[in-house]
Amino acid sequence: MTKKLHIKTWGCQMNEYDSSKMADLLDATHGYQLTEVAEEADVLLLNTCSIREKAQEKVFHQLGRWKLLKEKNPDLIIGVGGCVASQEGDHIRQRAHYVDIIFGPQTLH
Repeated sequence: MTKKLHIKTWGCQMNEYDSSKMADLLDATHGYQLTEVAEEADVLLLNTCSIREKAQEKVFHQLGRWKLLKEKNPDLIIGVGGCVASQEGDHIRQRAHYVDIIFGPQTLH
């Protein structure tokens, strides 16, 4: 069975590049295929930018929607990356305890 990955990207061209790199890496190492439909995914990644207005609010709003998917599928993996994750990692852990992975932009290899 094919594992599916959904990535939502906010921000600059570097974020777009990083999201593409994450998708390629997860495909090459674990066989994940991209899907545009979050409800179909086994892994949901939110790649964030802190320069946009109200970036943190947008992150928590999106995570609230994904929380409903996690409640339906406890095996769903949710990750938050990018600048907001770097700056607000502890806050994300406190407010969104269902998030499995928090990583900054320098974490990608």
